[in-house]
Amino acid sequence: MSKGVLRKLLILWAMLLIGQFLLAAAVIYQSLMTGVPLLNALLSMQPVLAGASLMLFLITWLQYKNRP
Repeated sequence: MSKGVLRKLLILWAMLLIGQFLLAAAVIYQSLMTGVPLLNALLSMQPVLAGASLMLFLITWLQYKNRP
């Protein structure tokens, strides 16, 4: 994959991450307002997916930075 295509992919992925983290924050807030403990709210599906996506984004970004 060329560096230009990877750069565009990273920009799109960053925009997706913003949406994922907003959705995860809403899920956590809604869970806390209904009396769910914090740990259970953090381990629900949406926050876990946002964290996994962030980790994959960072790995891809590091590969982009180290590419000649």
